[in-house]
Amino acid sequence: MRSVVIVGAGLAGMVAARGLKRAGFHVTLLESTDSAGGKAGSKLQNGRLREHGYHIFPAWYLNVRNLLGELDIDLIDFDRFYYLQPKAELANQPMADRFMVMYGFNSFTTVIKNIFSGLAPWPEVFLQAYFVIDALAERMSRRYFLDRISRTGLLRSRWYASNDIASLEGESTLKASAVPAYEMSAMTARLVTGYWLKNRKPFLSILRDDMQQAFIQPLLDKLQSESIEIEYNCPVTAIETDGDRIGAVVCGDGSRKLADYFLFTTPLEVTRKLMQKNLISLDPDLGNFEHLEAAPMTAIHISLNRKIEGLPEQHVFFKGGRYGLSFIDQSQHWPGLDETELSFISSNFIPLKDLDESAQFEMLFEEIRQYVDITMDDIADYTFQSNLQVPLFINTVAAWPNRPDVSCSTIGNLFFAGDWVRNDIDLACMEGAVSSAMNAARAIDQSAHGASQLPAAAVPRRFSTFTMMLAKALLFPFALVIWLLARLGVGR
Repeated sequence: MRSVVIVGAGLAGMVAARGLKRAGFHVTLLESTDSAGGKAGSKLQNGRLREHGYHIFPAWYLNVRNLLGELDIDLIDFDRFYYLQPKAELANQPMADRFMVMYGFNSFTTVIKNIFSGLAPWPEVFLQAYFVIDALAERMSRRYFLDRISRTGLLRSRWYASNDIASLEGESTLKASAVPAYEMSAMTARLVTGYWLKNRKPFLSILRDDMQQAFIQPLLDKLQSESIEIEYNCPVTAIETDGDRIGAVVCGDGSRKLADYFLFTTPLEVTRKLMQKNLISLDPDLGNFEHLEAAPMTAIHISLNRKIEGLPEQHVFFKGGRYGLSFIDQSQHWPGLDETELSFISSNFIPLKDLDESAQFEMLFEEIRQYVDITMDDIADYTFQSNLQVPLFINTVAAWPNRPDVSCSTIGNLFFAGDWVRNDIDLACMEGAVSSAMNAARAIDQSAHGASQLPAAAVPRRFSTFTMMLAKALLFPFALVIWLLARLGVGR
């Protein structure tokens, strides 16, 4: 029986382990901590399970949704989200009157509602929507070019570009992905917006409880039923080579794990530390991992001692703001929460990263108070996770050529999986992690047996480039007229 050592029991590691077990491999799954799940899991803090950050499940999460279906996990569907205006913009207005609703791309009617939502002057919102279509009309044959310019750079090359449109695009990109639009690859943005536009219903979904209890634990139970065991508290500290292959990995206690194949599903910041001279001398491209970038997506979980009335049940993004804050009220969805429970994410934490933790929280909470009607006296408990030690891979310009494929072409028994590894989703997210894990398991099976019965990861559909070029052409006269109206200040 062929053997595989999988390093990392996050979502990618567990998915790959199941596939390889079904293919007849002996699987050893190593985890450096005392729990599985990685960034998709939850940690016990102050007696409560706290997530790395709130998670969403769009309709284009095909492989994740298939896994949830296999585990009999149902979701709560949303068709909208909200922007919350700061108190300073609408003085003396109650918080309930400062929400602006934005809908998913479900119909022509919802698009019109979004244009006239009040988020910005309606001509600018229309032109931003036109830019989305314009970008999707770019030919995929220009992928090399699109990966080497930013989303903002592509926008600035358009005749209708303006500072207002760039601001709208920048805010939505940052808060949705934690990647500034001026850094995000235009190719990544093209792919992801294409998935959203084609796979519209549901707009997005959430779990009915925290990730650990609602998703990771059922997945762990499934692994146990399939006789897949995880060796916890077993960090890999070194990789030994044997000729032009990997011979073993060395764990923190000095033990060595031998196998025919080695699959690394560890995060970027962990994996590149393991790529030492013996490996880079065999494949110099492994050194390119150092060109890849990661940034923290910081989380704050606030349990209040009262119920805030009038909060939407969907996600809320702060309009403007310095730190890219958004939140959801978990008490409206999770069991056992009688008072308001707010889960915040900061997508722009870099300006605060060198402050001490108490100062970081104070700065973020001060901005929260500028939008939400709460004070420190309202807080029963909170946890603050800077996530500086577990940053999220970000899809910057020209990242793609420095990301590895699931299989290493030079070192025959070395494989990778994770949201930072090349996959059709491209964006760092759960779907990317699962997609790469499925493809890595299939690649290992093919390497061992010449063929594989394991399925390749499903790829979400997108509208054809021709369809988007046609839409762009049909909308051009409207865009031209509305651009002129925008220049005249209509809608302000």
